[in-house]
Amino acid sequence: MNKNHVEHTDHEKSIHAGHRDRLRKRYQRSGMDDFADHEILELLLTYVIPRIDVNEPAHRLVDRFGSVAGALDALPEELCEIDRVGPAAAQFLTMLPSVFRRYSLNKCKMKEPMDTMVSISEYLTALYTGITFERVYLLLFDNGMRLIDCCHLDDGTVNCSKITLRKAAELCLYKHASCAILAHNHPMGLSIPSKEDIEVTHALDTALDILGITLVEHLIVTDEKVTAILHQNRGLLRTSPITGKVDRTFYERFYGLNPE
Repeated sequence: MNKNHVEHTDHEKSIHAGHRDRLRKRYQRSGMDDFADHEILELLLTYVIPRIDVNEPAHRLVDRFGSVAGALDALPEELCEIDRVGPAAAQFLTMLPSVFRRYSLNKCKMKEPMDTMVSISEYLTALYTGITFERVYLLLFDNGMRLIDCCHLDDGTVNCSKITLRKAAELCLYKHASCAILAHNHPMGLSIPSKEDIEVTHALDTALDILGITLVEHLIVTDEKVTAILHQNRGLLRTSPITGKVDRTFYERFYGLNPE
């Protein structure tokens, strides 16, 4: 190999190594609040792409996907279309939303019981982090509104043909749940319940009521807010999961309302 080429390559490696080191030290000093999106991606890539310059692929990721979030939500095969981003780097980037999601869920579960819309909304916001398609969950609680389990019911549009009432009821009975909350997301951001959303809500509410299990709410999750369907349709005069009786006070507290 040509001696000049070797020296030139070594010089490039030295420059890139110095830049990586400065980027990492900058993060250690002040975090990444003042980082541009391409700098955040560049910092991440330094841990999975050795030696070579990762500034250029970081810029290309932002150009292609628009932001850090866009890059992390992209498919691995789409990321691999960016020069110098191979399968290992693509897998690393696409794993991060799942890591963030688990981190947020772990933090939320430390705040028990979940007996207010605020605490439930925090949990659901974390639960749907990184999920870009419609997904349905059934949250199961004991009579103190402590979370027993979060069950993935289905993916896709909410309707009675997909969410079998029997499956939901069996999960409640198997886990010895006193109450449940049904939740699904609207990835396009519209929080208005559809006709199917309302039909499922009433069908599940009726089915669980026969078993002595309270459906506390059916919630729609979007990027902007969490919307309560039962509150809109049935108000506050519903059975409390704690007392098993109609209890307006429980729901006033749950929704954060001031008693009249």
